[in-house]
Amino acid sequence: MIRYEVVDMFAEAPFAGSPLGVVPDAADLTSDAMASVARAIDTPETAFVLPPSDSYATYRVRVFTPAGETPHGAHSAAGTAATLVRLGRFPAGRLVQECGSARHRVTATVTGATLLAEGPARLLDLDPAPLLAAAGLTAADLAGPPRSAGYRTGFAFLPVRPGAVRAARPDPRRFRDDLPALCVVSWDGSRHTATTRVFAPGFGIPEDPACGPVAAALGVWLVGEDLAATDGTQDYTVRQDAGPGRSSRFTCSVTVAGGQAVTGTACGPVVPVARGLLGHDHRPLS
Repeated sequence: MIRYEVVDMFAEAPFAGSPLGVVPDAADLTSDAMASVARAIDTPETAFVLPPSDSYATYRVRVFTPAGETPHGAHSAAGTAATLVRLGRFPAGRLVQECGSARHRVTATVTGATLLAEGPARLLDLDPAPLLAAAGLTAADLAGPPRSAGYRTGFAFLPVRPGAVRAARPDPRRFRDDLPALCVVSWDGSRHTATTRVFAPGFGIPEDPACGPVAAALGVWLVGEDLAATDGTQDYTVRQDAGPGRSSRFTCSVTVAGGQAVTGTACGPVVPVARGLLGHDHRPLS
């Protein structure tokens, strides 16, 4: 039998945030079995925990959406790490998750986790027209130049007036290989708070209710817009709203040296909501 957990990442209450399936003992599962289990659990992503392949990593994961395997383990890293600490697999503290060639550093407790983003900051200007079309918005909704921002890799950020975040109506047909995801953001400088929505059809998630990597990458965008300190660490909050019952909140930071973002964090609770058993190799439970 296959044991699994379902948690809500970056959720202020159960059944908010982003649902994640976690299979803590997946070493004997084939790729086909993992795909079947992910479809059965039917969360946006399911993380299958395996022994690490090198001494630097604490554990390894393979991550599946209901549509198939994805190489991007950062989205689920906080939920996976906090679940493993809660189950007693690892002590609370710093963990390193291996997913493909990536290594994700997470500090986890039984109730939540902090995802660390690091590496050279990436900041590129983007053409607003395809982003507006993908979000179902117009030039009148723009509040600044859109940019790709992040650490090592970039996420597309579309800054808009406050009311336009909720008004966005994404068109999945407008997302392409070079635009797999888009963050629509409104920034409130007086409260150091961003209100966002994240659309990720290219990753098999039409709208992501809570995306830690994007929340951390937002710090690079803030630095590029001169909205963060030129040196030192600045805290900010991200409120991501995917509609009724699926809101999330991140406590984030960006550390700046010489006017460049060097590290970022995204922190929040991880709430357990369900656990269960599935039959193995299509055999019924006994």
